[in-house]
Amino acid sequence: MSDHFSGPAVMDDPAVDITDFYAFPSPERPGNLVLIMNVFPMATARSFFSDVVTYRFRLRPLTRSACSFVHGPVEHTIEVGFSDVPDGASFQKGTVVTSDGCKVCFVTGEPVEVNGMRVFAGLVSDPFFMDVEATIRTDLSNRLCFEKTGTNSVQFRDVLTIVIEVPCGPIVQRFDGNTLIGAIAETLVARRGKPIRLERVGRPEIKNVLLSNATRDPKGVELRDLYNKEDGFSVSREYRPLYELRIDATLAFFDGLDGEIAWPAADGCHPLRDLLIGDYLVLDLAHIFAPGSFLEIERALLGDRPHASAGGRWLDDDILDDMLTFYVNGGRGERLGDGVDGPTKPAARIFPYVRGANQRTDLPVPAFVEK
Repeated sequence: MSDHFSGPAVMDDPAVDITDFYAFPSPERPGNLVLIMNVFPMATARSFFSDVVTYRFRLRPLTRSACSFVHGPVEHTIEVGFSDVPDGASFQKGTVVTSDGCKVCFVTGEPVEVNGMRVFAGLVSDPFFMDVEATIRTDLSNRLCFEKTGTNSVQFRDVLTIVIEVPCGPIVQRFDGNTLIGAIAETLVARRGKPIRLERVGRPEIKNVLLSNATRDPKGVELRDLYNKEDGFSVSREYRPLYELRIDATLAFFDGLDGEIAWPAADGCHPLRDLLIGDYLVLDLAHIFAPGSFLEIERALLGDRPHASAGGRWLDDDILDDMLTFYVNGGRGERLGDGVDGPTKPAARIFPYVRGANQRTDLPVPAFVEK
């Protein structure tokens, strides 16, 4: 499910488990970029952000290159840290620091705006939606097992969210006018020298769909913890072949589900592999907000045409349907899906865009988690 429970290590500490990452132009204030990192699957009113972990957004400029993107060396970062929680307290203090020197202090549960930057953090309804069990059945049975009406596996669940909205102008200026960017969300432990990366997320379902099934290739090992520690802008040469082998095999599996080949491989290399190894959301800050733009820039790249949207990922984008259709028939046939078309609570078009928590206490632990 998107990035919930995406590896044995992060399952031990839900406060560092990134469930989803969203990046989109503000629908409320054109010219602003919104970044949302959700953590802590199945959060409750007694769930808190880690006080030893840094929650970080990373942005880099991109250029198109054949069937993938090339990122530049310049980077814009937004780092968020939280205080510890005194006994009996129901909130945390937090601080946002950007690589260009902006700093904002806030308290969870209360939106704040300082010098054009808007910040909100706290408990909210999980905006993700997907029929996880149907996806698992498809994986195990080697056939499409989705129904016209599915079950949202995270219905009424809550997560902890970090919402940051910043003006695009300074970012574009830092990137020498380049508006095409790659965006990543990470949790890490800061230290002198190289920080210890705990988890990172670019596109949804890379780990839990493309990398999770260890039976897909001869190596047969759990890769997600290893993948989480990688720099999303610079995957290690030593382990890259392992990820490539698993992604090639899984993409070939999806391509064959309809009995036709939409992505002919060359020497075992799937045409989408290099694109997806560059695991970051791709956005164009020159375009205005438009829902349903997930993967539009990537599809345009592969089609050798100009893109027509901001790309990225909006809260209500049906990413499972988009990806399933893309992987199975290349977007050139029937639109496929899991029968779940929206979250528990549709997103708002005003800050902070996420919706209030459900705070349900009667929900059982999902079967796929217990497994």
